[in-house]
This record gives sequence, C-alpha cells and structure tokens, in this order.
Amino acid sequence: MIHAYDVDWTAGHLPGQVCGVPDHLRNMLSPAPTIRTEAFDGFYAEAHDQGAVDPCTAMSLPFLFDMADDLVTPDRAEIVRLLLSIGRESACRDPEEVYFTTNGVESTAHVDITAEMTKRAEAFVRYAADPDPSVRRPAIEAVGLFLADGRRTARVLAEHLPAEDGILERLLVVRTLARLAVRLPEVGTTVATWLDELIDGPERSHVDASVRLSALTHRALIDPDQDTTDLVPRAIALLQEITASPTAEKSCDGCRRCISPLHVHGRAVVPTVRPAHLAAEHFDPDHPWEEHSPLSSVLRTLHTMLGDRIEERTALLVAQLTSPDAATRYDAIAMTKDLPGTLPRPVLTALLGLLPDDWAAARTIQGGFSQRLGGRLRVAPEDTELLLDTLDDYLATLRAAHGSDVWATDNAVVREAYQEAVMTLADHRDPRALPDLIRSLETWVDDWRVLYGVGGYPQAADHIVPLLADGLSFIDPARPNAPIPAGLYLSCLAELKDPLAIPVITDTLTWAGQHQSWGVVTGALDALASFGLDAQGAHDLVRLLTNAPDEAVRAAARATLNALSDPQAPRTARPKAGNGYGKEPPY
Repeated sequence: MIHAYDVDWTAGHLPGQVCGVPDHLRNMLSPAPTIRTEAFDGFYAEAHDQGAVDPCTAMSLPFLFDMADDLVTPDRAEIVRLLLSIGRESACRDPEEVYFTTNGVESTAHVDITAEMTKRAEAFVRYAADPDPSVRRPAIEAVGLFLADGRRTARVLAEHLPAEDGILERLLVVRTLARLAVRLPEVGTTVATWLDELIDGPERSHVDASVRLSALTHRALIDPDQDTTDLVPRAIALLQEITASPTAEKSCDGCRRCISPLHVHGRAVVPTVRPAHLAAEHFDPDHPWEEHSPLSSVLRTLHTMLGDRIEERTALLVAQLTSPDAATRYDAIAMTKDLPGTLPRPVLTALLGLLPDDWAAARTIQGGFSQRLGGRLRVAPEDTELLLDTLDDYLATLRAAHGSDVWATDNAVVREAYQEAVMTLADHRDPRALPDLIRSLETWVDDWRVLYGVGGYPQAADHIVPLLADGLSFIDPARPNAPIPAGLYLSCLAELKDPLAIPVITDTLTWAGQHQSWGVVTGALDALASFGLDAQGAHDLVRLLTNAPDEAVRAAARATLNALSDPQAPRTARPKAGNGYGKEPPY
C-alpha cells in the first residue's frame, strides 16, 4: 500500500481545498483496470492538466518512481510515460520564472521537478533496458533529457541501438541522440560521427533503410551548415527501399472510429471497411492521432527542415504518396496539407491517384479539398478541371463497385469518401453533383450534408425548393435545431434566389411566429430580405413582427422592411428552361 497520506498535500492549494492526488496515486495500484484508468485520468486532471506542474505534481514524484521501480506494478509503462511528461514539461519552463497553479497560487515546482528528474536519471537508464518495449520507449527519451553527463548519455543511447529489435525503439534512439546534440553542443561532434556511421557504414542487422533515413534527416538537423543538395534524393532513395510497414501489423483494438456507431436510414451500422490502424500510439507526441507509420515523425522533421524549398518538398511528397507502403501513403496525405500555397501539379496528381483506395480517398477529401470544412488543399485555377474530372471518375468507379446508391451504402468508409467527393464537386457548383444532392434530399439520407452545397444550384430550384419545403415542414417549433437546424434550410432557400422560395419562407415565418420560435423567425426574415422587392407580398406579415416581444426579431423585421422597400435591391430571376444542362436535367 502506498503511503501517500503521510505527506502534507496542502501546498499549492488555497485554504480549505482538498487535494485528491493521494487517492489517485493509491488507485493507480488497484487490481481493477477501470479503477486504475479513472485514477490516471484524475491525476492528469488535478496534477498535470494540459502539462501543468504544480507542487502536488512535484510531491508525487517519489511515489511514481517507487511504482515504476516495482516490476509487479500494473501499468508500469503508463507510470514511466507520466514521469517523462512531467519532467519534459518542467524542463521546458524557465527556471528563473514563477508560474501560477490552476488554483492561482505562485509556484516554482518546475525547478524542483527538473532537479529531481536529474537526481533520479539512473532510474530511467534502468527503465530503458526493461524487457517491456512500452516501458523502454519513454525511458529512452528521458535518458536523453535528464542524464547529466552528456558523453555518457550519448554512449548509453548508442549502445541501445543494436539491442533494440523494434523499429519504433531504434528510430526513437536516433531521434533522442540528435536532440541531445542540439541540447548539449559539446557532444555534437560525437553524435554527428555516430550518425555518419549509420548513414554510410556497413550493413548491420539493426541498421535498415528506416534507420538510415532517420540518421540522414537528423544529421542535417544538427548541422545547419552542412551541404544538403543531395539530402532529398538520398532520402527518396532510402524511402523507396521501404516496401512494407516497418512494424508488425496490429489488429484494431477499439479505436474511436471503429467502434462508433453510424446511422443510415435509422440503422446503427458497423463499418465493414476499417482503416489501417496506428502503427504505435503516441510515437510522436506532436501528432499522436495522425501517425500510421513510425517513419512519419522523421518525414515531418525533414519537411519542416526544408521549409520553403517547395521543389524538393514536392519530390519528397510524391515519393511518399506513391510509396508501396500504405501507412506511409496515408500519413503523406496529412503532410500534404502543410505544404504552403497551391498544390504543385505533381503532388495533386499523386493525391488523386490514391482515390481508388477508399480510406486514402476519405482522408484526402475530408478536410482537404472541401471548402465548407476549411480545407487546406488549395488547387491552382488551371488544375481545377483536373480535380473535378478525377473526382467524377472516382464517383463512377465507386458506383460500379458498390451499387448506384453509394451515398447511402452501409460501408461507412466508402460512404464518407463518396459523400465528400460529391460535396467537393458541389463546392465548385459542378452539375455532376446534382443527382446525389437531389437523391439525398428525397431520401433524407445524410441530407444535413447536402444543405451546405445545394443552394449553389439555382438552375435546379424547381426540384430543390419543394424538397427544402418538405424538410422545413418537419421542424419541431420547440426544437428548431434538431435534428437539422431550420436555419440551414432557410439559408439554402435564400441562396437559391428563386421566387419559388418566397412562399416557402413566408409559410415558415407564419408558423414560427405563431409558436414564438424566434430563432426560426429571425432566420426567415433574413432569408426574405435577400429577395428584396420580389418579397413585397410579405410586407404586412413582416411589419407585424416589428412589434414582436423579441428584440432580435424586431431588429430583423425592421431590416427586412427596408430591404423589401428598396428599389435598388437586386431582383431575382428565373433561370432559363433546361436547367443549363441541355433538354433534360441529369436527375
């Protein structure tokens, strides 16, 4: 039993506050996994919230080290990771500064914690040789941070590399040594020589293409004056040697995406295609949920180092996106979003080449090209046609493989990829998106999604306006934002700018006013205002609302009256017959 109650935990707390840390420490040793999980969550919330290091965090260290030293402690790896996190956060703070706890109390606990970590650095050396790799990983980084003798630190880490049989641990050793050289310049020459040996030395069992790529990247990182003209070509050559994920495949153990229910036609649907799982959780603390391959941390470092050398980054990204290793390709999609400016044509072509792979397609499109999601993939005007034509071909491929109604397929990953592709077409007002937009509104399958794009098709207002009216008719005045906000329908009607929408908006205004659903009333008034003189028939109804009990409604009514009376307001016009597509619409 841990004797945490023998310590005075009131330091750093306001008078009368009770510290729950001793209870959390005790429960970390519980035989029940659920209790241990709650204990760790409670500790993080109270003593290490978002990296906080308070007096109670410092007082926890002896107990945490005792737990980590005991081989029978459950969740030892989690304890060592917690110690690393506490130490790293403390070491990053200015030792001359005074910080405040979450309770508003002045604290210099970070100084005490850093000193304690340095004092106990030999414990991390022991943990780094532990049989459990999940214990070794955080310990390796801690050795690089807290062992005081830089030369001994370099030797300890370098000796670990041949002993490690896992790619994660070997890459971690290389990265930690490079960071040591940056932190302690006096060992820079030693580390640089060691990295050179990894890059150009003889073949050894523990030195594969992944390790050489990491060494190459970090060698350039610790020596900014080094000639890097051949850096990217050498990196690409090493990357091309890696033909399979450099880690054993790991079956899904219940990640959020795989276990979350999805709903189609009111049914709970379990995805029938699951994404490639993370190669290792938390391998890179900066990108814990994005990494599929442990190499991605190395490649991100290389991209950061290249900065605005776009031509070289383009070549590297193309190599990543065309890698035979699926994990490398998936992570490259996310890295593409960090490329400044518009996408170079070779990168765009490589991205679009991934579309036949359902999961890659979903990752590419979602949050990438989609404007409504604030996508960060910018396409040059001259490449827009290439993007849209490729997406249309991709939609046809999915329909051929999964049936005509892919929009509503039970396969969650395919459905998401298909829907995002349709909505990207809709972002550009491409008519080829219309059949699926119409079908979604008709069947009410994920129709919330199309409401963000259907307003851009005034040429199809004859079909769209009645469908939007149907949606509005099912709005519950008492719950106007569930399941789909009435304001979404109203904004679509306003965007269509078709006179057919005016009576629909007016009817909505009437029933919403009768039920005093003021949010809907305000949205309807704003929608009417966009029609200007064309909506004059609603003048009397709007004028009555200038005396409504809700202040926002009164203000919106006055603004709408002005718009309905302004002869300079733009007039709406019916599109010509044929909907812009020839004799018949494509739906």
